[in-house]
Amino acid sequence: MADEKREAYGAEEINVLDGLEGVRTRFDVIELSRKIKRKGDILTLSRELKIRPRILASAVKEGRILSLFPELEKSKAGVLASLRTNRELLLFSNRHDIYNNSARMLIKLVRQWNKELQINPKILITPKEHDLIIGSLLGDASIRQRERNSCFRVAHSIKQREYIKWKLNLLKNFNISEFNERKRIINKREVNMIYLATDTHSVFNYYRNLFYKNGKKIITPEILNQINPRSLAIWICDDGSYDNTQGYIVLCTNAYSLKEHELMQKFFEEKFGLSPTVGFRDGKYYYLRFKQQDSKELIRIIKDYIPECMLYKIGGLKNVC
Repeated sequence: MADEKREAYGAEEINVLDGLEGVRTRFDVIELSRKIKRKGDILTLSRELKIRPRILASAVKEGRILSLFPELEKSKAGVLASLRTNRELLLFSNRHDIYNNSARMLIKLVRQWNKELQINPKILITPKEHDLIIGSLLGDASIRQRERNSCFRVAHSIKQREYIKWKLNLLKNFNISEFNERKRIINKREVNMIYLATDTHSVFNYYRNLFYKNGKKIITPEILNQINPRSLAIWICDDGSYDNTQGYIVLCTNAYSLKEHELMQKFFEEKFGLSPTVGFRDGKYYYLRFKQQDSKELIRIIKDYIPECMLYKIGGLKNVC
């Protein structure tokens, strides 16, 4: 088994260091953490430095913590490593005394923190991030559950490269596990897509529980009540289309049932004073259509939040002035 592992690491003739303590003795773990920019770097650096990837990953996590809190005990750094982002570490340390609490107590506090995030994500998530996630999940994005935690995923056509880069920038405080181009078959056509995914995090469990029932995305009053002009703008950018000839917007909400469309219809009437009609096409898809006057009002509501690269979704610059 050991030989198989060595071969898998591509390091048959490597004398692996004696665990994490050996790495601490021979290297500056803070400097090691700064060399890792993406996941693949762990494997590359492990071969270069002759360290098992699992041990190197632990050292890198410890180094990240110690770069922010140099005086912290190493045993506590290991506990705090499960807090995935630097912003999260700082927020947690503002709430809890990481120097005077024992490692055992910090374990309990980290567990409590992760449970709280699944109930109230705004402890960690900024309003802009929250609106991006809500708007994107109403549109093209998904939340994928992996073991205990979940990740945010979205894909857009290569023609919308600037749009997905805009989303990437808004999510920059989370570790990004994927941002690349791949081909995908859509309606029997090969389409070049750009995929964006975050690492798993307990905070995304909140959105998974909010948007999914039995593995299927749903619409509920609880979701709709979280929509504001910014998240609505993102939803329109994802699923909206503008008819340049007649000047109306269609929201292509194909994945949802008639009952869910009636719920959305009522929401738009009560929240924004808009009266979209529910359409039906191809014998199986529902959608929302906003008449010309309502489309003008919808554009007025969302125009300040539409990224420049997506202005065509509301008819271009003429509707933003």
